[in-house]
Amino acid sequence: MAEKLKEILKNYLNGESFKEINETITIEKAWKETVGDPINKNTQIISFKNKTLTVKTTTPVWRNELFLQKKTILEKIKIKLKKNKINEIKLI
Repeated sequence: MAEKLKEILKNYLNGESFKEINETITIEKAWKETVGDPINKNTQIISFKNKTLTVKTTTPVWRNELFLQKKTILEKIKIKLKKNKINEIKLI
């Protein structure tokens, strides 16, 4: 029984679901560190698919402000992640 459980856990931790969860946590941490508390409190990461980070803002004013800063934020996040995981930020 213990061997079966060990094998199940090993398969799960090496599986795509765990990698996706880990990647999401890493991206959310990089986002918070990059944009700071005021922006982080007014945004929510919705998804990360096809190298596009989709971020929801609390108001159109925040969406507009982030649109103006999008290029700078993207460059800083890429440095923090040390991989080109994100090519685009989509604001909604």
